[in-house]
Amino acid sequence: MSSYQHHREGSSANSAHSQQERRSLSPNEFKNARDSLAVDDSRLEVPDEPLPSFPEGGPQAVRTIIGAFLVLFVQFGIMNSFGVFEAQYKSVNLRSKSSSDIAWIGTCQFFVFFFSGAFVGRFFDSFGAQFLLFPGAVILRKAFSSELGAHWHFSAPALSSITHWYEQKRGRMMGLVTAGSSLGGVVFPIALNKLIPAVGFPLALRIVASICAAILLPASFLIRTRLPRRPFNRDLGSLVDVGGFKDFKYTLFLVASAITMLGSYNPYYFVTVYSETHHFSPNISLYSLAILNAGSFFGRLIPGILADKLGFFNILSIALTIAGPILFSWTAVSSQGPFVVWMVFYGFFSGAFIALMPACVGKFTPDPSKYGGRAGMLFAFVGTAVLVSGSYHPRTFFVLSRSSKCGPPIAGALIERAHGSFDDMIVYSGVMCLAGAVLYWTARFKSTGGKLLVKF
Repeated sequence: MSSYQHHREGSSANSAHSQQERRSLSPNEFKNARDSLAVDDSRLEVPDEPLPSFPEGGPQAVRTIIGAFLVLFVQFGIMNSFGVFEAQYKSVNLRSKSSSDIAWIGTCQFFVFFFSGAFVGRFFDSFGAQFLLFPGAVILRKAFSSELGAHWHFSAPALSSITHWYEQKRGRMMGLVTAGSSLGGVVFPIALNKLIPAVGFPLALRIVASICAAILLPASFLIRTRLPRRPFNRDLGSLVDVGGFKDFKYTLFLVASAITMLGSYNPYYFVTVYSETHHFSPNISLYSLAILNAGSFFGRLIPGILADKLGFFNILSIALTIAGPILFSWTAVSSQGPFVVWMVFYGFFSGAFIALMPACVGKFTPDPSKYGGRAGMLFAFVGTAVLVSGSYHPRTFFVLSRSSKCGPPIAGALIERAHGSFDDMIVYSGVMCLAGAVLYWTARFKSTGGKLLVKF
């Protein structure tokens, strides 16, 4: 007999023996033996899909930047013009209402605008930018007189689109785009102040609405996204991105942003009435907000460039740490020249907060397709802070009525309690700004393992 035959017979015998052993096992014993040999795939580490690359430029990326710049130019330009609307309401449309009642219009507008970002950002992740931008432009044109269009949240899709094209240059691009909001804050209030006396309130609104539509409609077509879209379901998890709250550092970042907003934006809505109550020249009163926004314009560009080299959180935290003491110094400003200098400096450092806050969302969003939802949740936190602080009331009319309330909750109540003095409101704003800076530093150190000299 050949060795091959011996091997074959041996193998057959072993096979028969194995089959005999298998047949001798009970069903439960066999199942347990099989399960003991199974691989527990829940413990296997499946490598994540490679992150998408970013073009960092190109014709479509540039068009997206231009479109986003125009969107923020219009949206925040209109919102920063509420002081003009409030003056019209107080003197003509709503003469029987108090300044506090009228101020609630602006506060609620600002709140709805920001809070709607929680939903709009998630829609952006699933449907893209044009799904949101084009209808918003039409609504703005049709319902401008009630300011309904300003409630449509353009900013989340505009800013989120940038993250589809840029990573290494994201800071400077965010700064460039958010500079559009500063420019709009300069142009629109001046334009409305000139138009309303010349052609009347209704026609002035129609003219400005037509200009806004003429800007927003082409901007809607300029903005494009390029990353895969997230599936959309009708459950709450698809309407609002709550998954980020599992990351303590991201939650801390949201709280820091909200607390900072409680104080950092108050000067933008009080510099005009501050200059009036201190009897500065009419030109300073008229252009004080424009001067503040001009400083903010450069504060969004330059820190954005530095952030690409040194880290978003690093520059943002440093800027807020400087902005806090500048806010406190406002109590010592009582003459016209120093007031102008103060507005330029504060506008610069507070501008870094507006420019870099959305960019920091990317630090907690490794999947770019979720950026819209995470950024929208940030806007929702900021909007809630605005509603609580009552900061959106640019003209409080202390000159006209010292006895009336200066708008809703915190900021206005502090000025009212001080009988028109701004000192308590200024101190409160400075404390909130520094408290936000401390929380930003905390989130930053937790994310870097306590390391100081690291880009983040």
